[in-house]
Amino acid sequence: MNPLTALEHQPPALHSVQLLLVGVFFTAYLAAVTSLLEPRGRMRAAGIALVAGIGMGFIFTPWTLGALITAASVGAVGLFIGMSWLLSRALGVHEHTSTLLPEFEDDASEQETAPQPRPALQSQAVPARFAAPTAPAPLS
Repeated sequence: MNPLTALEHQPPALHSVQLLLVGVFFTAYLAAVTSLLEPRGRMRAAGIALVAGIGMGFIFTPWTLGALITAASVGAVGLFIGMSWLLSRALGVHEHTSTLLPEFEDDASEQETAPQPRPALQSQAVPARFAAPTAPAPLS
């Protein structure tokens, strides 16, 4: 029997459970592979993905169907990551790390080259000024 036609012959009571398990596997696998979490969180996500992947073998009627869906999901994520990496290398944006504030990047490079003298302490009261502008933290 073709595995894709076996997908149509699954028990109707298990459709929602199967869909939930595939979603948990896919989400946990993405969290484990990417750098969205810290190393401990990535290991936990990998464990959840492993348990969900094994559970997919038990919940689908022919167990090979669950294994094929798991393998296809892993392959699709790997293909997506590989293609995005190749595209970023081809466009030349792979090595460039930006802080989203180019004017501060230029200032930081100038400060690293020439040390600045420490300003003298002022004994007079300094009038209140506006705070420096803030921006969201960089993603990397």
